[in-house]
Amino acid sequence: MDKIRVENLNAWFGNMRVLKDISLSIKERQITAIIGPSGCGKTTLLRCFNRLHELSPGARVEGKIFLDDLNIYNKNVDPVMVRRRIGMVFQRPNLFNHMNLYDNVIAGYILNNKKLPKEELDKIVEESLKLAGIWDEVKNRLKDYPSALSGGQQQRVCIARALAVKPEVLLMDEPTSALDPISTYRIEETIKELKEHITIIIVTHNMQQAARVSDYTAFMYMGELIEVGPTPQIFTNPKQKLTEDYITGKFG
Repeated sequence: MDKIRVENLNAWFGNMRVLKDISLSIKERQITAIIGPSGCGKTTLLRCFNRLHELSPGARVEGKIFLDDLNIYNKNVDPVMVRRRIGMVFQRPNLFNHMNLYDNVIAGYILNNKKLPKEELDKIVEESLKLAGIWDEVKNRLKDYPSALSGGQQQRVCIARALAVKPEVLLMDEPTSALDPISTYRIEETIKELKEHITIIIVTHNMQQAARVSDYTAFMYMGELIEVGPTPQIFTNPKQKLTEDYITGKFG
């Protein structure tokens, strides 16, 4: 079943068209990787999924993106509601350094002035940190500040913060590119476990990572979607010559 459906999506920065007629379906509770060389439009596409692209100066979008049956680009749709349903984890950990770990996890509730009983917040913090695979490491350190954690631990707390508001989709933009191999492994394991609960779209420049974690892979080149399919097929028997050339390292 499709969770997200993209129809004829185009995106611009000023006069520069960076996405060209993208049509794509994202399966529910599956992991979809978006791969392609630098500057091909991967991150722009990801940012269109939760309407972050339009926040850049001079940026605009044309086309449709359906979340279930809702076209998120309809004029009467609130982008804030879209971003609650579609969370995002960025390339580098971006925790709030003035907040302790507990408050970082529930930042979505604090920033939206959503008052909940302490017991409920405790439960949200514990559940989110467990889903992000870091509860056992930080359960006695919730009053510490982010600077006390390693980069990999901070990134997993960022994942917990995104999960705390119970999104239906999680976008991940190169979530391990700044991390060491052990932290990368832990986050990849977390991603694989999370698909029981949530639909995940990950942008990665690391083709081995895409092959390890994803169920489906989409290959982009110069703003166009060249090919999409089950990950084993894309990596072992791609239909397009361009996909094969990229995967075999002829360019990138």
